[in-house]
Amino acid sequence: MSTEEDSMTDVIGAGKVAVVTGAASGIGRALAEAFSAAGSAVVVADLDGAEAEIVAASIRERGGDATAIQVDVSDATAVEALAQATIERYGHVDVLCNNAGVSTFNLMRDQTLDDWRWVFNVNLWGVVNGLQSFVPIMRAQGTRGHIVNTASIAGILSGIAFIGPYSATKVAVVSISETLAQELQIDGTQIGVSVLCPSSVDTKVMESERGRPAELGAEHRTEMAESVRLMIRDSFTGPTGKTPATVAEMVLDAIRANRFWIITHPDENGASAARFSNLLASFPTV
Repeated sequence: MSTEEDSMTDVIGAGKVAVVTGAASGIGRALAEAFSAAGSAVVVADLDGAEAEIVAASIRERGGDATAIQVDVSDATAVEALAQATIERYGHVDVLCNNAGVSTFNLMRDQTLDDWRWVFNVNLWGVVNGLQSFVPIMRAQGTRGHIVNTASIAGILSGIAFIGPYSATKVAVVSISETLAQELQIDGTQIGVSVLCPSSVDTKVMESERGRPAELGAEHRTEMAESVRLMIRDSFTGPTGKTPATVAEMVLDAIRANRFWIITHPDENGASAARFSNLLASFPTV
């Protein structure tokens, strides 16, 4: 493809705008920085408005264009305000990354209804709210665009002990993303869809409780669950751990290639194959 064609079709670069939720830390921050490094203007959206501004200010100091917006993605009105603020500031949006996510850590017998509500409100409704507010804008623009929904390898493996609510939401995010991709093709739009399924990445998801609403109370982990949480957290910086910056570059590459699946770790192939082999073997033969 020629350089001229690239400039016409690429949704990343000068004159383009990327919106990233959960952008104050981890993969979200790395995505915001990667989009900016590639020339895009960036909306740094996060529940922690002060930290979002730190990220945006850092981008501006390096010569980029970044706007910080405090948003609770579980609140549809707040996400709609985010969309409107983006349009008022930049006039359009080219890439949406529904990236905000949280997790609890307990066996399901020890998870409370408030635990389930919190994780579903952020991980599932955060994505739904983002799509409800931004997809109509992107479709009306009539230009190329791209949507990235952050799921997890849990969205493929499905059942993972100690993170039942998290896994359930990530399976849902995978399904929503697959459905959205099909429906946008039916509509004949120029909006691509990708689903990010990271494994061990050095993020703060293990400290999600810092953003838990007070009215939902505190999480009470069992000793066993806390041990598992620490083990998972340590794996993020272990031999198979990846940096958020590495994952962000994988995301940008996938957007440019209009690739749906973004899977970060090859070592999850075996577990995925085993699950799907068992599923296929369970189909009746007649």
